[in-house]
Amino acid sequence: MAQSTTARSLVLTVRRSSYACLNVIYNTGRSGLKFLYQHAAMGAVHESDERYPPPLCHPETRVVIVGRVIGWYLNKDGRKKILWVHAPLGYGKTAVAGTVKETLDKMDLGFNNPVGATFFFWRTSPKRSSPAHFVTTLAYQLAQCIPELRPFVNDVIKSKPGIVELTLEIQLVELIVEPFKLAGALASLPNRLIIVDGIDECIDSGQVTNGVEKKYAEDQERAQIRVLDLIHRLHSYNLPLSFLILSRPEAWIKQHLQSPRLRNEVEALNLHELEDHMKDAKTFARAELSRISASFGLEGVDDEWEDEQALVARSEGHMVYVATVIRHIDDEYGDPPALLKDILRSSSAPAARGTSQSRHLSLLTELYRRIMWSCPERNRASMIEVLEADLVFEGSYSLPFRRLAHQRVLDIFDEFAQRPSGSWRRAVRPLHAVVQMEHKWEGLFFHSSFREFLRDGLCPEFTLDIDTRREQILSSTLEFMVSKNITLDNIQVWNRVDIATLFALANWSWLWEETKKSRLSGLRRRSTPEDEQTQVKWVEKLGALDITACIIQLYHSRRFFSFETSKELSGPLKPLYAPRWIFRIPNDDSTHRSLESSLEHALYLLITPPVFDCLSWAETYFLGLDCFGYLTSMDNRSHRDWREDKVVQALCRPGPNWMGMFEDVVHWLWVGSEDCRLDSTSRMRAWMILEHIYKIMLQEKNPILEGKNPFRRYIKTDDKGLIIRKDDDDCNDDGGEDESDYEGEDDSDDEGENDSVDEGKDDTVDEGEDDMVCVCVRALANQRTANPQAD
Repeated sequence: MAQSTTARSLVLTVRRSSYACLNVIYNTGRSGLKFLYQHAAMGAVHESDERYPPPLCHPETRVVIVGRVIGWYLNKDGRKKILWVHAPLGYGKTAVAGTVKETLDKMDLGFNNPVGATFFFWRTSPKRSSPAHFVTTLAYQLAQCIPELRPFVNDVIKSKPGIVELTLEIQLVELIVEPFKLAGALASLPNRLIIVDGIDECIDSGQVTNGVEKKYAEDQERAQIRVLDLIHRLHSYNLPLSFLILSRPEAWIKQHLQSPRLRNEVEALNLHELEDHMKDAKTFARAELSRISASFGLEGVDDEWEDEQALVARSEGHMVYVATVIRHIDDEYGDPPALLKDILRSSSAPAARGTSQSRHLSLLTELYRRIMWSCPERNRASMIEVLEADLVFEGSYSLPFRRLAHQRVLDIFDEFAQRPSGSWRRAVRPLHAVVQMEHKWEGLFFHSSFREFLRDGLCPEFTLDIDTRREQILSSTLEFMVSKNITLDNIQVWNRVDIATLFALANWSWLWEETKKSRLSGLRRRSTPEDEQTQVKWVEKLGALDITACIIQLYHSRRFFSFETSKELSGPLKPLYAPRWIFRIPNDDSTHRSLESSLEHALYLLITPPVFDCLSWAETYFLGLDCFGYLTSMDNRSHRDWREDKVVQALCRPGPNWMGMFEDVVHWLWVGSEDCRLDSTSRMRAWMILEHIYKIMLQEKNPILEGKNPFRRYIKTDDKGLIIRKDDDDCNDDGGEDESDYEGEDDSDDEGENDSVDEGKDDTVDEGEDDMVCVCVRALANQRTANPQAD
């Protein structure tokens, strides 16, 4: 296969400290900034399109807090360089952060870019809900706005291309601290402000648990404390940087920032106590009601509405309350004054006394209940379906689809259920005050409090049954796949696979496993005859699918395997090779074995010529992950000797074009044999398979062992011919080949030097080349039909 003309070589740098991460570096002299851009969460930046339009304070509101923050930043004498602004949800902390940023940008301070970097966390955005891209995003922005840093950032990237796979603490020093120090004359550099908003929205530590159920609360606390520690560590180097942190006053955040180690370095401002919230709510409400009066042609544009004071009083100064009501009544098909009167008419008791946060939650709960009740009764069933479907998508779906807008996924669900296009929009149109109709990466809801309202069951009249909705989505997904009639002799060229089919191929197994989990985990009611009938129908639908063909079609869909997914530590087929739940119904065991057989055959076809030779580098990366997971979970398939498995037998005889994927599999098997996070059986299995593959290759004198031997770092043959593990000293001994074999050289390398690493597996492949997969698979299908026993 011809390599792309835009890249001289492709180097796959495998992280040695975990299972693997992929770092794609094109040796074309790209600058460090472009490299950091690839690894940054650009959606977290204030000016990003993902956040457009960025939340800002309404004119003449939040004047005190914005003034205090700017005054703190401009004051250079004796102030603490970390400022924490906290308030309950919905008080406009993100708007304050954006307003501070834009206000400083407009000020003449004698230098450009006073705000050096911003990071806005958001729990439903994959890159913004984890600290994984936090340092690279800050480093990219700082290098953009401070030209003195750029050459040193470029040097770091060139000398250490694998830096983005190291710990965040090391990244912080290498990408930010060292460039500042090397730039010299720190005292002459203007002080820049770094704004970090919504730390309480950072809910994913990004750490691998390998089969251990993740404790959500512990995970989010760990992630948030880590971000705070990163900020404190950066502050400790006395660089010309100040830090503005905004978050809810969560107990663990407050405790950490007030600990003896940080209390003398962090200044805290309570937004709730600082502002005149009633005045701000009144100002905002007056402006918005005046705007609505003008747009609807109402009399007395500047006159106060009859229920305006009641709105302000009911809000108790809660800005998100006022904003939500304004969106609700701003309905082109409705009567705004009547809608306002109706939404304020409530028989609920006033919010109970307690903490400020509990009262605000009570206010929002009451408001959201009124909005739900405003939905016409004929729409309520379909409205609930849409809300349930969105929460299913948010909670259980294949990882590479995290970047797909929630609204687009709901379009796909409509297609699966054979509903007219746009059905979900019509169903939730009465909820336009809380639901975003346009495609947004940030999710379906305007404010995270509405998601919490739904998940916590705070409206008993509108109970959501997410488990049942997941089951219905699974059923419609399987029916959709059956209708596509995917077989080995009609595999489609990648750019002819529509997004709905691709979504179904990538997600059905995850939905299947999550459905079995909810049914069998003991959290639901006991199985009834009706439940068993439903399960039998699912099994029958699975039986109508050619699972082998579906897997190959998925692997032949390059849109699925994008650079955005390159850091995932499990392959797309994990629910198939590591199932945890089996239905106790007739024929389910046979279905389970059929899935195992289809998976084995699909992996065998994918890792053997001619199909493997036609895969892209990203596809081979994920294929390596799936092979590793498949091999180490073999005890789940104990019906025969694992040495008879076709995948094992194929891996014992790798071809010369396998080098990239084969190195990955060998490395992951080695790490898996040492990793205490895996159970002892899986660790032993990983070592036995690694030893077996090496032994067969030695016996057959595979030429791969004579070249860049992928085993050289992990195992060796002793004087008696026995295969043993290498000790740490042996692993550190380069044996004639150093780390540059893996991390590449500079631009002076010869064109073909890295041919042994995924030769021809460039991501840029033309359609004719892609057609070869279809031709190869069809040929195999015909051979299989002629001789069913031949593999």
